[in-house]
Amino acid sequence: MWFKNLHLYRLTSQFELSPEELADKLDEKRFQSCGKMAEESVGWVSPIHRSKDYLVHAAAGCILICMRREQKVIPPSAVKEALEEKVAIIEEDTGRKVFSKEKQSLKEEIVAQMLPRALTRSTHIYAYIDTKNGYLVLNAGSDKVADLIYELMVESIGSFGAVKLIPEDSPGMILNQWLTDGLPEGWELTGDYELKDPKDERVAKFKDNESENIVINDLMEDGYQVNKLGVRYKGLMRAVLQQDLVIKQLKFTDELLAENEDVDGEDELVKFDADFALMTRTLKDFIGEVISLFSVQTAA
Repeated sequence: MWFKNLHLYRLTSQFELSPEELADKLDEKRFQSCGKMAEESVGWVSPIHRSKDYLVHAAAGCILICMRREQKVIPPSAVKEALEEKVAIIEEDTGRKVFSKEKQSLKEEIVAQMLPRALTRSTHIYAYIDTKNGYLVLNAGSDKVADLIYELMVESIGSFGAVKLIPEDSPGMILNQWLTDGLPEGWELTGDYELKDPKDERVAKFKDNESENIVINDLMEDGYQVNKLGVRYKGLMRAVLQQDLVIKQLKFTDELLAENEDVDGEDELVKFDADFALMTRTLKDFIGEVISLFSVQTAA
């Protein structure tokens, strides 16, 4: 349940649905396994455990939900091999060449034939709504997956007025300034950087660097801009902050996680509830600082 990536949205109006009302909405899109001819299936499952029936978990004004995504696994190499064999047979039998348009049609036929026998893999993508502070937070590893769960939310509950964080100033310029002039109080560098040349898209990556790096200074003097910056936040977590304000590689510190060590581990729900409350409380302060430091628009 501990989030590893943050795609951040702000709510343009108060979220009005209670946890119970939200659960009723999500139930209409409850997860169903892939049909024989379907390549993938998405739907809502319990955020606590697949054996549970309820679709939301609420604590301290935050509502946690979980989307399950099931995909058919068809190895590209198997499709390629089958296509090559089929093309070879057609060309031998007809004495003509098979061109790209026909190859694409044959490929689609092969995939359709393989789908009913294909194995499946499942992933779970979590999100929570902070109803008190007006945030939507998606734990998605890519923009594509973030869009997928967001679209399912809209399909399930209708438009609810969530927009991605929009900074007034360029985040890249602010990250550059942090790297040259120092970070805000409570923030530290981890030594992980990714710099990009805006002219030709060349990228320079550094990991576990010393705080002083002549090469990085030279690159920035040449016009390179910070694309990703590894940071520590108040001894509570570390993450990579991207210039689009997506947070990646989020990891909470052992000291923070230890706060719930004394919670009764025999009661799964009690421990889950404590961890969720601790995570959202920590992220509330972090997101608030991101909004302030990057001058994110908060008005609708």
